[in-house]
Amino acid sequence: MRYKEKASDGNEKELNGNEKEFRENGNQNHNRYHLNKESIFNEYQGIESDELEFYEMSFREEGEPVISSAIKRAKIGTLIFIIAEIMYFGGLISTFFVMKKSAVEWPPPEQPRYPVIQTAFNTLFLIASGLMIYLFGKTRIRFLFLISAVLGAIFVLLQGVEWARLVAYGLTMTSSQYASIFYLVVGSHAIHAVAGLIWMWIAYIKSRDEEGFLTPSVESAQLFWKFVVLIWPVIYLSLYIS
Repeated sequence: MRYKEKASDGNEKELNGNEKEFRENGNQNHNRYHLNKESIFNEYQGIESDELEFYEMSFREEGEPVISSAIKRAKIGTLIFIIAEIMYFGGLISTFFVMKKSAVEWPPPEQPRYPVIQTAFNTLFLIASGLMIYLFGKTRIRFLFLISAVLGAIFVLLQGVEWARLVAYGLTMTSSQYASIFYLVVGSHAIHAVAGLIWMWIAYIKSRDEEGFLTPSVESAQLFWKFVVLIWPVIYLSLYIS
């Protein structure tokens, strides 16, 4: 079957069935691209313009754009890192229990006890920080993100003060296995907490002008901070209470 189409010079041009179908499909894909382009813009307003342009340039064979979210990639990468850190802390806590079980006396005599009550008080600030970061994820209020970082910094500061007291009382890395495993486990968490706070501040500075405060750096930072908050009760119960 043959069809006619008006050319640019006004003359009619005959088209066969395959050519007509090809042009109709092309027009449909063209319209579909513009619709998807608009939906991408509405869904990923927090992504940089050059990243959005990259998504627009990625097409399937039928002409539809491939949405490859930078935020999703950041979350997946952070989750993989968190899984590795869970195994790391699991190994440290297991080592603590092995050392405790094999010790003749635990804690050893003339060594100060772990500060259970003071650390419980410090933990309240970290839990409050975790609550703020959770509420931030629900509301996207930037002030909550900042408050979470401030509360986390207070927790780290109080822990540092407590460490200074323990060292003054004679609990040092070389005083006993009881002390060395304590500083190794709790110190590892402190390093992660400091790294998480730096991560959050950098994410805030980079993303404070972004609409919706929705960027890969913010999403990965809040995800990592949730890990820092949630792993601490496990450490506290294992070392201080058990």
